[in-house]
Amino acid sequence: MSNGRSLKEVLHIHAQWLEGVATASRGILEAETLNGLPLQGVNLRSAILRGTTLLDAELSGADLGAAIVDGSDFERAILSGADLCGVQMSDTQLGFSWMPGSLWADAKIRSSGFQKANLRNARFQNAVVESCRFSGAALADTSFHHARLATCDFTEADLTKAQFLRAQLQACRLWAAKAAGANFNNSRLKACNCAKSDFTEARFVQADFGGSEFDRCLLHGADLREAQLSGVDFCHSDLSYARFRGAKLFATDFRGADLTGAQELTAAQLTQARTDERTTLPNGTRGPYSRFSGAERAVVAR
Repeated sequence: MSNGRSLKEVLHIHAQWLEGVATASRGILEAETLNGLPLQGVNLRSAILRGTTLLDAELSGADLGAAIVDGSDFERAILSGADLCGVQMSDTQLGFSWMPGSLWADAKIRSSGFQKANLRNARFQNAVVESCRFSGAALADTSFHHARLATCDFTEADLTKAQFLRAQLQACRLWAAKAAGANFNNSRLKACNCAKSDFTEARFVQADFGGSEFDRCLLHGADLREAQLSGVDFCHSDLSYARFRGAKLFATDFRGADLTGAQELTAAQLTQARTDERTTLPNGTRGPYSRFSGAERAVVAR
């Protein structure tokens, strides 16, 4: 390696440092090239990686918890089951990496790329993720409980049954995402672009959609009870058989939307919302909605 030591020696000294040996030193991998190396289960907890490349490296089961990773490249690396809890990562590339079941709880991740990465069943609880790219990533069954995500790009990502319970999403892009069955209960989606996404039977109970766009979305059977939907754009979206009990619908835009069979909508809610002649109302008739018309009564589900 560039510092005159072998990788094995650096890892050995780092392990001693983790154990509190006074003469040992923290592992630092700076501007090293470790492409394709078999490093299964390697212990790099609290290590520092700066400008290091690990293209195609085998790091399954590795421990990178609380590590500092800056300007490094893990493209196509295998990190299945790896522990990255508490990692501080910035300007790092993980595109096309294989990371199912990886752990990222309490991580702080900024300006990093996860394009086309496999993150199925990964865990990002309480993580802070800013300006990261997840376009085309596989994130089915991934957990973002209590996470804070800002200006992240999930374009065309697979978020099927992903968990965003009490998560905060600010100015994120979920354009054409596949999020059927996802759980956004008690989440906050502020100024997010979710156009053309599939949220079939997703849950948004008590969620806040403030300033977000959901036009041309599939929301068939979605649970929107007690959600804050005021001013949200649902133009041309499929909201058939969705649930709306207690939802706030002041100036909500349902123009061209399909509300066939929508459940628990009241006349007061629909009067506050925007509908037009292209809107299909809960009873199957065309809009716009007129008070006392009874069109808020849902047709029986097929």
